[in-house]
Amino acid sequence: MNKRPFYMAGIYCLLVIVYKLLVVSQGLLLTKFGFYYSHIVSVFMIIPFIWLTIKLVRDKDYGGVIMGREAFVAGLMVVAVSAVILSVYNYIEFNWKFKEIAIDYYNSADYLTFLQKNPKLKAEQYPGIIAAQISDLSAFKSTTARLLPFLFVSISTSFMCGVFMKK
Repeated sequence: MNKRPFYMAGIYCLLVIVYKLLVVSQGLLLTKFGFYYSHIVSVFMIIPFIWLTIKLVRDKDYGGVIMGREAFVAGLMVVAVSAVILSVYNYIEFNWKFKEIAIDYYNSADYLTFLQKNPKLKAEQYPGIIAAQISDLSAFKSTTARLLPFLFVSISTSFMCGVFMKK
């Protein structure tokens, strides 16, 4: 079995975890970048790792010629290992920091202003909505929500690289 996909997945996960820890430790999680774009940036960071893994496997292990299936499998190995490691990290991150931050956000004036912008909601409904949002917080839901775009981008990237990088 080729170990290059495991090494590349490990390097990718290490970089993503350091990046996410910087976002959390610098207090950027509730900024516009941290809330909307930090996760998608980490998802798109896998594209060069998949490409580089397939290129290394093709050039070093297969002598410059690789079938599309083997290239796709090498890309999927990076995806699978990364998905497991990052899912564990996201679960830990949620329980460590994000749940507390989410509760603070739902009890903040910003969320109350967001609710007040909806003309269909009455002021009496706000406490119930806030309580429902807080009770619905789940590490499993958070991890799944972060895993789905990762899988979509990475599997499609593996397929495209497998198709176009074969020789």
